[in-house]
Amino acid sequence: MLRLRSQFQPLPDTAPLKRLGEASARDFGSTLKMISWNMFKARRAGCMPDLTALSTGVELALLQEAVLHGGLAHPFHLTSGLEWIMAENLGTAQHAITTGPKTGSRVAALSSYATRSVDREPFIGTPKTFLLTTYPFHNEQLLVLNVHAINLVSTAKFARQVEQIVAPVAAHKGPCIVAGDFNTWNAARWHLLLKAMADVGLTRVPAAAPQWRHFNQVLDHVFYRWLKLLGARPLSHVKSSDHVPLWAEFAAENVV
Repeated sequence: MLRLRSQFQPLPDTAPLKRLGEASARDFGSTLKMISWNMFKARRAGCMPDLTALSTGVELALLQEAVLHGGLAHPFHLTSGLEWIMAENLGTAQHAITTGPKTGSRVAALSSYATRSVDREPFIGTPKTFLLTTYPFHNEQLLVLNVHAINLVSTAKFARQVEQIVAPVAAHKGPCIVAGDFNTWNAARWHLLLKAMADVGLTRVPAAAPQWRHFNQVLDHVFYRWLKLLGARPLSHVKSSDHVPLWAEFAAENVV
């Protein structure tokens, strides 16, 4: 495979998850507010102030293309009141910067692990990673998948990662949230993803933010199962990434 030089290179598959900051709550309470946002590796000005504001009013924050400098907790991690778990996917030795999916929660995770795509994107051989965490929620375990889907590959290779994503959802016997950047920039990918999610009982949150630089397609989605959706919207006022954050609020299915 042709490889191009890039600032970021894939990290070893054995790279451990990073834990940053401390959870500030024992439980989520009666409702759970969340955001999902591809941060574009924090390249644009205003990204960290936006993240600080966005994470203040939520219990879950699912970030894709999040960054970590030097492997140490940023002051933001320590003051946010969230436990942050990050799967470092790509890194640059020159500047000691890593990037990957990062999940923040006001409640400490019961378990966490990451899964890399079987296939890799062309040019620099980039795998894509999704991060799985579980939390206590109304006497059940809530499974949360923070997804960054593979891009610039055939639909068959995209389908292989979707199979990896839905497998733990199918095995889980409780409520689920699956969210992130799915790179659904054509109809084949979009319909494949929708069917796979529906097959494991997941419903898509009706919040969309098409963008011109993504072929005017919707790439970011939130799916859920065995929860009640109370509200959702794209946060289009946020301009510090090439993706628009999605906000949603849920309650447990058995709460009246």
